[in-house]
Amino acid sequence: MNRLESNLLDEILFRLNPKSLAMMRCTNKSIDSQISKPGFKSEYLNRAGSSLLHAAKSGSSLACYHAFGDPSTFQGHLESRCRILGSSSGLLLLFVDKCFCVANPVTKKYLFLDSSVHRSTASIGFAVDQIDHNTQSFKVVCVDDFDPGEMGFEIGTDNSWSLSNTSMTWPLSDLVEDMKPVYLDGALHWLRKDGSILAFNPETEQARMITPTNFPNEPGSKLFFGLGDNRLTLISATEETIRVFALESTLTDPEWILARQIVNMAVEQGVTVSWNVHAFDGKCLVVRTTDRVRYGPLLLGYDLRANGWRFLGWIPDFCDANREFCLFTPSWSSVIGMEDEEEDNGWWFPTIHRSKRTGSVETVIELINRNLKI
Repeated sequence: MNRLESNLLDEILFRLNPKSLAMMRCTNKSIDSQISKPGFKSEYLNRAGSSLLHAAKSGSSLACYHAFGDPSTFQGHLESRCRILGSSSGLLLLFVDKCFCVANPVTKKYLFLDSSVHRSTASIGFAVDQIDHNTQSFKVVCVDDFDPGEMGFEIGTDNSWSLSNTSMTWPLSDLVEDMKPVYLDGALHWLRKDGSILAFNPETEQARMITPTNFPNEPGSKLFFGLGDNRLTLISATEETIRVFALESTLTDPEWILARQIVNMAVEQGVTVSWNVHAFDGKCLVVRTTDRVRYGPLLLGYDLRANGWRFLGWIPDFCDANREFCLFTPSWSSVIGMEDEEEDNGWWFPTIHRSKRTGSVETVIELINRNLKI
């Protein structure tokens, strides 16, 4: 193996799971040197794909993690209740002890946003931008009914919150409940019940409505709004078929185009009791099922690159049935606002609460990071 060309050796190492890669480092000095090269870790994590993280929507003292290529279910017991509000570009948006927190599990950096004023988690958008190859910035957008029949936007950055002058003359109830927004081309996109899409740019604070000419909402189907191949994507799933639609344009004559049709092998007639689509990132689609035969809820994933289904893991039967899922893809980028020590952020919580919420975030970070050690 020492005689292999560097780029060929990289291609071999990129195919290993994190545990196997860590073992290889201990067995061969030249391989350890290859893995230690600048840029190797970033490229490895980029190719590794997404892992799955989930916790209860009501706030949970238990977070579960399913690492890529490993059907085991890893659990983390939290000191305070935690919600998973979103994931983007290697960052997690958490809501811990009534406070927003942005974390990068790979770099083990995290930042609590000032929460001295109560903010609703009714509809949250998480926008992450890549400033350069090594640096990211983020914004959190809270959408709520600030006036009867009118939505308003509040924007949070690393050190402050501001209320946007922009508002929309529709109530928050028009948005599809429990459907996370999608961040694309500098704007957050929320799916509305009538099939239109609300787009809001947190940088310019401009909002507009996108109205596709068709809405593929077959009666009885389950919908999921996501992002795939840098296009807004709508999943419409029945017990027989999962259809993946991509929005052809967001500016002129937008239309949902059928991009992929998948046989729904996650559902077994007469056996499956309940099921739903819970996550999609353009590479993997996650379905949770509960049936009369197996012990506990089952997670299955459809790999769009390999065109096949695979077992992702079990959900412990004692977990809350109403859970929030996110596909997590790691990143080594540093984040503006996370360079300082967390203790210097001017928290207003008493020390005992501060300790509990910090411990919960660090548990989530360790839950992910211990499976990424390379």
